[in-house]
Amino acid sequence: MAASIVPLPPETIAIGDAVKRVLREDAAAAWDLPMADNSAMDGYAVRSTDTEGVPDCKLRVLAADAYAGSRRVAEIGPGTAVPIGTGGLIPSGADAVAIKEIVDRDGETIVVRERVPVGAHIRRAGEELRAGDVVIPSGLRMGPVKIAAAAAAGVRDLAVSRLPRVAVLSTGDELVPLGSQTRPGQVVNTNTPMLAMAIEDLLGGAPATPEHAGDNRGALHDSLRRVLDGSDVMVLTGGVSVGDRDLVKQTLEEDLGAKRLVWRVAQKPGKPTYVGCCDGRWVLGLPGNPAAVAVGWHTLVRPLLLALMGAAEPMSRRVPVRLTAPTRQNTLRTQLRWSVGEWRGHELWAEPLDRSGSHMLSDLARSELLVVIPPGEGELPVGSTVEAFHIESI
Repeated sequence: MAASIVPLPPETIAIGDAVKRVLREDAAAAWDLPMADNSAMDGYAVRSTDTEGVPDCKLRVLAADAYAGSRRVAEIGPGTAVPIGTGGLIPSGADAVAIKEIVDRDGETIVVRERVPVGAHIRRAGEELRAGDVVIPSGLRMGPVKIAAAAAAGVRDLAVSRLPRVAVLSTGDELVPLGSQTRPGQVVNTNTPMLAMAIEDLLGGAPATPEHAGDNRGALHDSLRRVLDGSDVMVLTGGVSVGDRDLVKQTLEEDLGAKRLVWRVAQKPGKPTYVGCCDGRWVLGLPGNPAAVAVGWHTLVRPLLLALMGAAEPMSRRVPVRLTAPTRQNTLRTQLRWSVGEWRGHELWAEPLDRSGSHMLSDLARSELLVVIPPGEGELPVGSTVEAFHIESI
């Protein structure tokens, strides 16, 4: 899949609209930061030489100030000082700031009790950034702090990837909408709402309206064709295994000309996962069981969407964890176990949860980690170190 991914075309947007978008070009500072020398503290702008050699230096306070945004700044000469606030520009002639904690004021005179060295409490122009320096490198996903950092350096517009158009389609005659009263044999359709909400959270915008198709090849063909025409990525749930009513693969490949990249993965849950391309669009077929859909979101759907957006590191972050309980391995398949984490000293321990069937959602709702149990013979003892996905959504 990674070898086949081509990021979507870039577009330029205002910085205030860039939250959750991925940069396609470095964001560079438009000006020095700070733009001019300014004060790091509240106090008085002074000449350092005036404070040398005298335990208590008396200075005359000028009828001006150097607060942030002030226009009453005067030039400082020998024996004078100007009130200054944090962020205020250093007046001409001053080379230090005497902080309020070492100053006593009496009318228009101040007494500085300590020597103030040159440069004391001054933020120098350009000490953080110079014009042209990279503030945020390409490939990173913008969040509130990144946007604030770029805006402070004068960035107004950003080149980002176009958001992928994502459609979600569920299959199965047994499915009924959220909030329905089920009859025997019916199942509440949790998959498409779960995926739609996760996609909206990731992209910052709603995906195409989730759709549903029954177990009829003609109706499935029509739904797939219609959904594909309006999307860059189509995520399906159900219909990708080997049952008599699992018609997704045949319909995609025989009727719509999809090219298969992957079908069946040596993992549990999520073995009957399907990945294909059709007319330049991605098709991800996830199993119908909801816990397997949640696993597919973390391991497949989310990374694909971020890669299409140009993310430098689209895969979910993995962390080392130690197991709190003995865990049996599967001979052939990697197991992905929902778990909760606990810090013991400087180590993160993971407790795999009991209700781990691919049809079970109740333990998933309180999970913090998705622990990766490699295939093998026997059992991993307590304290074994494995990797885990940090769960960022769902």
